[in-house]
Amino acid sequence: REPTQYRNGLNPTQGLSGKDIAQVKLFYPPLKAVMPQLKPFEAERLILTAGQQVNFGVIPESSRRYNFRTFGDSDTVMVLFEDDDGDLRYVNGDDDSGSDSNASMEVRLTKGRRYVLRLRLYYQFSSGDTVLFMW
Repeated sequence: REPTQYRNGLNPTQGLSGKDIAQVKLFYPPLKAVMPQLKPFEAERLILTAGQQVNFGVIPESSRRYNFRTFGDSDTVMVLFEDDDGDLRYVNGDDDSGSDSNASMEVRLTKGRRYVLRLRLYYQFSSGDTVLFMW
């Protein structure tokens, strides 16, 4: 038999619930007004937990090709965006999931433009020390 309150079907409210919004914010944290800046030839040592994301600002001092790479056993996804007054536009990305390689990319950046590099660790079994390097 059907419970009385469900005899006329389900009528959920439209939109996202408070729990939905909390989960989205957990998985996609907002950008902080001030982020650490990633600079060429300065290694960033990171200890990430599963699902944790870190954001770095990148402001190139010259227009040229740059390399970004992680080192270590972590299973990461690395994505680079151009920051156009708060509107992030995808530039490039790499996912090292399921491989023995590390996330890496080579991309041409323009002097004076602002970029955001996001690095996220996906799997707990691959957590630990990671080094992010730009050259």
